[in-house]
Amino acid sequence: MRLGYYSSGRFTQRIRTVYNESDGLPADRVLCVHAFGTDSILVGTESGLYRLEEDRFVPAFAETITSPVHRIRTLDDGSPVILALNSFYVIRDDVLVLLRTMDDPVVDFCDKRGLYWFLTEREILSVEKETGEVWVRRSLEGGKGRCLAVSDSEIYVATDAFISIIHGKRREWKNIVPQLCDMPEHTARALMFDSNGYLWIGTDDGAVIYDNMNGWYTPRELQQLPQNAVHAITTDAAGGVWFASDIGLIHLQRGALKYYSAERWVPDNDVLDVAVGADGETVYAATNKGLSVLSACEMTLADKAAFYEDTIEQYHVRRGYIATRSIADYDITKGEIHISDNDGLWTACHVAAESFRYAVTADPLALERARRGMRAILLLQRITGIPGFTARAVRYPGEKGFGNGNKEWHPSPDGSCEWKGETSSDEMTGHFFGSSIYYDLCATEDEKQTIRVSLCAIMDHIIRSGYRLIDADGAPTTWACWDPMLLNHDDKWIFERGVNSLELLAFLKVSYHISGDEKYNSLYKDFVRKYHYPLNAARHKIRDAHVCHIDDNLAFLAQLTLLRLESDPAVCNLILCGMEDHWQYERVERQPLFSIVHALFTGRDADLVEGVQSLREMPLDMIHYAMENSKRKGLVYDTEQADWNEPPQLVCPLPYDERNNHRPDNGGFALDEENYDRAQEPTMFLLPYWTGRYFGLLKEADEL
Repeated sequence: MRLGYYSSGRFTQRIRTVYNESDGLPADRVLCVHAFGTDSILVGTESGLYRLEEDRFVPAFAETITSPVHRIRTLDDGSPVILALNSFYVIRDDVLVLLRTMDDPVVDFCDKRGLYWFLTEREILSVEKETGEVWVRRSLEGGKGRCLAVSDSEIYVATDAFISIIHGKRREWKNIVPQLCDMPEHTARALMFDSNGYLWIGTDDGAVIYDNMNGWYTPRELQQLPQNAVHAITTDAAGGVWFASDIGLIHLQRGALKYYSAERWVPDNDVLDVAVGADGETVYAATNKGLSVLSACEMTLADKAAFYEDTIEQYHVRRGYIATRSIADYDITKGEIHISDNDGLWTACHVAAESFRYAVTADPLALERARRGMRAILLLQRITGIPGFTARAVRYPGEKGFGNGNKEWHPSPDGSCEWKGETSSDEMTGHFFGSSIYYDLCATEDEKQTIRVSLCAIMDHIIRSGYRLIDADGAPTTWACWDPMLLNHDDKWIFERGVNSLELLAFLKVSYHISGDEKYNSLYKDFVRKYHYPLNAARHKIRDAHVCHIDDNLAFLAQLTLLRLESDPAVCNLILCGMEDHWQYERVERQPLFSIVHALFTGRDADLVEGVQSLREMPLDMIHYAMENSKRKGLVYDTEQADWNEPPQLVCPLPYDERNNHRPDNGGFALDEENYDRAQEPTMFLLPYWTGRYFGLLKEADEL
């Protein structure tokens, strides 16, 4: 079968930095932001104007500007104009100059047509830049002034009630009122002309585009417009439009919206102002909890993989095990490795990723890391003192929780540590998966012998225990069941029937592959012909309304383990029936590992690009943030969950960079999440990436 490949090329990766009171601001609340010059940032606060200097904010012109600065605009030459209380100031050559003082609080400013345009809560004033002659002075109609936009042909002012236009030789008002036309009945908060002269309006019910005649394009007519309240609008160098909204920053680029919400990208969802830096890419968001800076860098997937490799080495390795990190204050440097129920499974996934990396690159560091993880896995397989029974995790004196009396933790035979029992099918799937890949791609002959003895001992334990795992107390563990009488005939195991059938076939196939012992091959044939496990696996996915994802992960790991070793086309065909059925149900999640495995074995790689897009979207920072995405309007909810007495969730999960990233056994449908104080290890990227590279589905530019 000839497979195609996908070359991701270079893409833009966003990185967030937040400034608040601890970085020199007088308080966390930032009212407005302005970027000018090559690297100059000004922010307005309740206590005046502040400037960023050497990565810290300091007061600017504090002796003059003592009142709140709620807006910063520019002159045509780029000089900042500061709006503070009743005064307009301009900064030229780092000198503050009073431009104008008004009778009422100032609202907005524009430098256009050789005129300065001053807007207050009650009037608009324009004066000749050279002579100071007054060109327009009009009291506002429709309530207080809110914002101003001036183009070469139009002058618009938004007030509480409607939008007004300076019109005719006598420069009178013409008002557009929603009661008499298709203008939306929403309060305008921001106005901006684009390069074509269209008026973009930020309202309390989304963004609107006005064609200057009678065309009003709301989110109802143009679904790519934000539906939440928009406080400010600006553009970037690529023609994208940025919106400061009440659900974070929103970016309209290449015909689609991208959401940068709290707390991953901005410290607070209520973004008051937005600015784009001189490079046309760096974006600044003023919020009630600080200033967020979204910088951009160009990366390849290989660059990203290298970054994640370093992250794991710094923060996620404990005695060879790869695990989540417990942290504080969203700071990955403050924390410790979290000992979990599934240290063996996730370490095995990392071993597989490093093994594939070594096979692709011959990098000795990849071999070293794979070997380190393999040794940790082998320890779990022997630490219990029960032949063939594997521990979930191990911990040592001085580590969190050691000796706390939990009945599932048992002292090792030599008393040096304690191990966790209640071992599940998850652990066994991971051990056979990761160990078999290391065996084939990395192991020395001595290591092969060690792995062979260890895995066959596990398989023998399963066989003599009636296809269960028997724990230290002599009882079967809760989830480790591959017994054909239970899977085939007991409805209590209907959810596990197909997936656990897949698992056992994979275990037996690996055992025969590494040992050549015919007893495993004979048993494999029994489970194929007598107990029809391939038929169980042919439609293993239970339609569960996308509520439980554990078996999704186990199924694709078991399929990758089995199908890379199975040569019987009849068995493969049934296994692939199950994979295709499963994939069609799960494809909405764009899970990269599932996408890669499906494309690899079916040859239908049309969805491969979706998995690659997920890899590109994953943030460099894998911290779990508090999220409130349910505030977004226009989301489409599913109804299938009602059949399972579960709350509704989205039809399709949000993109990976608009939510927290979880392992493949968790899914991505959650909209709102608490702060779990966790940093996820990025194996969820490395395993699909290096699997795709090893099997030739993904290529980097230098390989073409």
